[in-house]
Amino acid sequence: MRAVLASLAMRRPAVRGAALPAAALAFAALFLSNGSSQSRLFWIGTAAVIVAAVGWAVRPPSLSRAAVVFFAAFAAFVLWQAASIAWSIEPSRSWDYTNRSFVYFAFAAVGALLGGLAWPRLAEAAALLLGALFVWALAAKVIPGIYPDYGRLARLRYPLGYWNELALLAAASVPIGLWLMRRTRIASALLLYVALVVAVLTYSRVGVMLAVLGALVWLALDERRLESIGVLAVAWIVGALVAGAGLLLPGISDDGQPHDVRVQDGLVFGAALVVGAAVVFLAFRFVVPKAVDRRVVRATAAVLAALVVAALAASVVRAGGPGEWVSDRWHEFSNPVSAQLGNTENRFTSTSSSNRWRWWQEAWNAFADHPAQGTGAGSFGLTDRIERDSPLAVVEPHSTPLQFLSELGLIGFLLYALVVGSAMLVVSRRAALPLALAIGICFLHSFVDIDWDYIAVQGPLFLTVGSLAAGPPRARRGWLPAAAAGVCALAAVYSLASPWLSEHRYNAALDSVTSLNLIGARDEVKAAHSFNPLAVQPLWLMAALTTNRAQALDLYREARDLETKNPDTWYELGRFELKVLKQPRAAYRDLNHAYTLDKFLFGPGTSPGRDLDLARCEVDPSTCPK
Repeated sequence: MRAVLASLAMRRPAVRGAALPAAALAFAALFLSNGSSQSRLFWIGTAAVIVAAVGWAVRPPSLSRAAVVFFAAFAAFVLWQAASIAWSIEPSRSWDYTNRSFVYFAFAAVGALLGGLAWPRLAEAAALLLGALFVWALAAKVIPGIYPDYGRLARLRYPLGYWNELALLAAASVPIGLWLMRRTRIASALLLYVALVVAVLTYSRVGVMLAVLGALVWLALDERRLESIGVLAVAWIVGALVAGAGLLLPGISDDGQPHDVRVQDGLVFGAALVVGAAVVFLAFRFVVPKAVDRRVVRATAAVLAALVVAALAASVVRAGGPGEWVSDRWHEFSNPVSAQLGNTENRFTSTSSSNRWRWWQEAWNAFADHPAQGTGAGSFGLTDRIERDSPLAVVEPHSTPLQFLSELGLIGFLLYALVVGSAMLVVSRRAALPLALAIGICFLHSFVDIDWDYIAVQGPLFLTVGSLAAGPPRARRGWLPAAAAGVCALAAVYSLASPWLSEHRYNAALDSVTSLNLIGARDEVKAAHSFNPLAVQPLWLMAALTTNRAQALDLYREARDLETKNPDTWYELGRFELKVLKQPRAAYRDLNHAYTLDKFLFGPGTSPGRDLDLARCEVDPSTCPK
């Protein structure tokens, strides 16, 4: 008995010691990540790697078999991404994307240091962080100075940088908020209230649907559902009214509004938010009973179901019948590329995939061409440029599983599926229903968006999975685990730092060029290339700064050979051959190949278009304009 008590006494300080850095990392990911910024990923990721390495070296967590499978699958997935750099059509981007996965693995490893912590504590911490995030996000609408870019585009996205990811976190907070009702109804209702306002103002259709789905699944599984329904109904009715008021205010919901309009409407919206929160507080403090009468619930559900059926029937009749209705909805979903859905509240009434269907087809075609190993991690941007039939270009297919199938082939896809499957297994074994539903919502959302690009979602997600997967910490046995943790940490920090330093040196070189310090620019760009020899931009700048034409030609060819599917590398080479070497035949060959890869690079009146026309004219005078 004494041995057990002594063991517990040793474990609790270790868990408490890991809790503060874990919370700090989650906070940094949520509030400070600046979207998909590589620079912020470096700083936050490096901190996560150091915390994980120190924790695992000093007092590693105990792992069940399922947890071992999860961490082993995750490590294999990251290593496969790293291996894909060797055959990637965009190796520098593959390196960046591998680093992103390194960071998420580090977050899971940090989470494992919390093993043995009761999952309700994790849920409470998640509720606190998400509630603070939503309040801060809405504060940027109330006070325009917090995020001036809302004057350009009004969709709610601060501080994550992407509306759909913010809506995803709002949806994931719903089961946590409903569970919180067992602790305190007022805090539960306020979290649900602010989450709905956030979800609506992001204009994210999938986010709103997942929020509703999360609520329905919770109510179906919760034994105290009559109490939960009362909390949910009041919070969401008030939240819907406040969100509706925000949609009616031009300074909150319309793009391109002047600062004075956003200030005035921000004050009105802020007052509405405060009044709504007060109504929710007072309702649960003095009015709403703990449980709703079962007959009221059934009557309300029947009315809502009847309204949904009536609206669906009216839509079918208006379309001319079920067949026409299905055909119209499918046509709208697989919309032409020229019909990109606008960033307005009208999105809620549309079934358009907003070009996702086109991107999913491109990803599938890339997988069919490279089924075993894919095109390389993070390389879909080049795939899209080669396959697209409109000027619109993206870097991800807006479906994480399809993206990995396209970029990493069947092997990478199966490893990712094993990561997700093992994660859900270890979470379900802890019987942590609210966290399991929140994690499930995050994985489900990844089927239709670019979630892997955002540490604000993936970092806390894998930190939570890691904490639920691991058991209490155990005493370190020998020096080998500590040495292994140190070696892995050094490798990860080097991998994170090199591209970041390269980009930093490259930007310094550009600044030197602007200030006409060409000697300094040459030194800076050489350093940039040495830190990241896979990047083509430093090679182009080195070629532009050298006075040796033969050396410059070699540099342009080296960039082309690094990314032979990139139309930009062929264009830069052809442009140099045309303008500097005065070799129109070689220039026409390379410029025409760039056009073959991406004709939209050579639009009418653009510099590439003029260069191609000039090279063609010099090779074949009959094509010259008359």
